[in-house]
Amino acid sequence: MLKETKIIVADDHPIFREGLLNIIKKESSFNVIATACSGTEAWELIKAKKPAVVILDISMPGLNGLDVAKLIKDNQLDIRPIILTMYSEPEYLDEALENGVTGYLLKDATLNEINDCIKTVINGGYFISKELQDHLIHGAKFKQSKDDIINMISTLSTAEKKVLKLLSMNKTSVQIAEEMFISFRTVQNHRTNISNKLDLHGHNSLLLFAIKIKAYL
Repeated sequence: MLKETKIIVADDHPIFREGLLNIIKKESSFNVIATACSGTEAWELIKAKKPAVVILDISMPGLNGLDVAKLIKDNQLDIRPIILTMYSEPEYLDEALENGVTGYLLKDATLNEINDCIKTVINGGYFISKELQDHLIHGAKFKQSKDDIINMISTLSTAEKKVLKLLSMNKTSVQIAEEMFISFRTVQNHRTNISNKLDLHGHNSLLLFAIKIKAYL
């Protein structure tokens, strides 16, 4: 029997909220233990009920979704925040990742995307909407030319390139270790070495870079 995943959903639009609940309930291992119509209410429920995952809209009365995610991060709660929003601008994604968000979906996400996102973050990974991945790849945040990227990748070992490729596919360190038949600690060492070689700093910089250069791996 699969372990139950406790989820809180926060969105101030009742119709959308009910539709999302119906989608989530189709997965037998997901259990929505509470809903909220404001960020302030969501934060109180999070503290009281300690869910594994909280799905947040950005624009809500009181605290917004990014505020709630930051509170989860600042209080070091073992909760995986997912943003489900209409905002597709890359700056919102950047702020979300800085605030500890582990999943970022647009509100036109499919049933499979929502379920895959929840499963990915529960397993320690990150899940970003395909449309937003395209923004990261083509947006102004990364200025490297094709030649620059190829030169950067060439500094990596074969194993490091494999780790980077699997990261670009939203694989977690545990999944990478299993696929490469190496230990979790070795994967973490590879990630550290890649970041040092490529001069990448910050919790999410390696993930964003991996997504950006996915086509070259």
